[in-house]
Amino acid sequence: MTYERRIIGFIDILGFGQLVLDSEDDSEKFDLIKGVLEKINSVDDIYGSPEDFFAHSNYTYLSPAAKKEMDEFYESMKAAAGPKRIRITTFSDSIVFSCSADSEGLTDFRYFLTKLLVYTSPFKLLIRGGITCGSLVHSDQLIFGPAMNNAYHLESKVANYPRIVVGERFEEFVEELEGDPLATLVKRELIRDKNETVSYIDCLDLSTNKVAQNMCGANAYEILLNEKNTIETLIREAPEDPKIASKLKWYAEYFNEFLTRKSEVEVVVSHIQGMPLETVMVPVFDLRVETT
Repeated sequence: MTYERRIIGFIDILGFGQLVLDSEDDSEKFDLIKGVLEKINSVDDIYGSPEDFFAHSNYTYLSPAAKKEMDEFYESMKAAAGPKRIRITTFSDSIVFSCSADSEGLTDFRYFLTKLLVYTSPFKLLIRGGITCGSLVHSDQLIFGPAMNNAYHLESKVANYPRIVVGERFEEFVEELEGDPLATLVKRELIRDKNETVSYIDCLDLSTNKVAQNMCGANAYEILLNEKNTIETLIREAPEDPKIASKLKWYAEYFNEFLTRKSEVEVVVSHIQGMPLETVMVPVFDLRVETT
């Protein structure tokens, strides 16, 4: 066993600890916890199933013979990718995932994070996280290394708000892939906080893009409507704690800024044999929330 250079994400579900405490006497909150954890545990990388792997094709509608041929190809690709696939460790309200620090790993990283954001969107919970790159051991039994410590530090000490910040070593890794189309896309999906010199992932953009719709069955407008409901519910139910209020205010302002920047999102309205056939652009400005 030795250290590998890996991309690692440490994600925390905000408010989950209190939800667990309340669930002992509240069956609805118990069911909510169960639903969240089941969804999280079902998140996988692109090799999770043939349907995931062939998401851009009409796999579901193939004949049994054609599907058998595709399945054999899927299994061979899955086996070849084995050592590089996303590794996931979950405990309590935290999710740690890592993948190889190369172009293939960056693809899996982005797909996994997109799927995680889509799957947790309906639950009226916010997430905070840290992403970095560095020396790590991550197996079914063990996870440790400088990169793990760094990712945890970013999540717990740097993020501060409901956002996923990225460390300098992750940004340096992406720069190393200069000329790679995906690396260029990932750089565009980072927001630089000029006041704090911190970079964080544009999670709303990630959860409403075409990958989210094609590979996760997401509806971009519904994702944003979920976030609006989450913000308004948490503001309404939040205790009078200035720290909590500042976090919700920050997220509401980020949400409104995203709506201003996008103005409309593309939504798939019809399919043919599982493939998107028709899309429409749906205005989103009406989803803005009050921040005062």
